[in-house]
Amino acid sequence: MQKKTPVWMTILIILVLLPIFSLPALLDTVPADDDSLRTVVWCYPFYLLLSGYLAWFAYPQRPTISWILIALMVLSTIAIWMLPAAAL
Repeated sequence: MQKKTPVWMTILIILVLLPIFSLPALLDTVPADDDSLRTVVWCYPFYLLLSGYLAWFAYPQRPTISWILIALMVLSTIAIWMLPAAAL
């Protein structure tokens, strides 16, 4: 019998995924002539969605992996917002 991911974990994953909606504001902070940085910023939402799905899917069998993925999602969100300022 397959265990299900608890509702509180699903809500936590959704909360960690909310920065996806700030993509337009994030793209505005990227310098116009920096194409490589713009590519990284465009890949960021896909990374978050994939990591969120994998964290949700892995929780019943491997909760530690889910917590590691959530921590990486939080750290990558912090890093992606610091990246345009560091590129100046």
